[in-house]
Amino acid sequence: MFNTKALFSRALLALTLMLGAIPAFAGPLYKVAIDTSSFSTARYLDLQFLGLGSAGPATAHVRGLASDFTGFGLEGEASGDLAGGFTIGNGGGFNAVLLDLQPGGLFQFEVSFDRAELGDGTTFSVGLLDETFENLLGALVRIELMPGMGDVVDAPSAAVDVAAVPEPSDWALLAAGLLLLGLTRRYARR
Repeated sequence: MFNTKALFSRALLALTLMLGAIPAFAGPLYKVAIDTSSFSTARYLDLQFLGLGSAGPATAHVRGLASDFTGFGLEGEASGDLAGGFTIGNGGGFNAVLLDLQPGGLFQFEVSFDRAELGDGTTFSVGLLDETFENLLGALVRIELMPGMGDVVDAPSAAVDVAAVPEPSDWALLAAGLLLLGLTRRYARR
């Protein structure tokens, strides 16, 4: 005899796992905080997203900007604004957001990535520039995204804090998986 309940529960489990896997490819959300109080000559914060060699298409989403800005500039595959955040692509050369900031405060933002599954990697970096656009300290933050590998996060300055934050979709995926596992075990006992 054909058991439609078992077929339906297995199909629902498979569908939930497929839908839950989509946010897992997006990667973690990083919260970045930069204390600019010791950088009195800093004038600009430079956010760059650059693909290596034959990097597959990827996108950086920068949002939650908190600091005292007087303006911004976009270069390459960058779009957005201070209120809604910025989207930066990794294709075709130099892609960046240049933020005109007032030094002396705490600069914070969140960044997440839609990553490529094939090709070379992509690097997201943050630098402080002076009035002549010279980089003061090199990369304050550097996040390297390599397909099939974990992200490499480097923040060598003590004035910088980078923390990976689990997204709500990660918690929802875990809860849905545990719920469906429990339901399947319950029906298996009957």
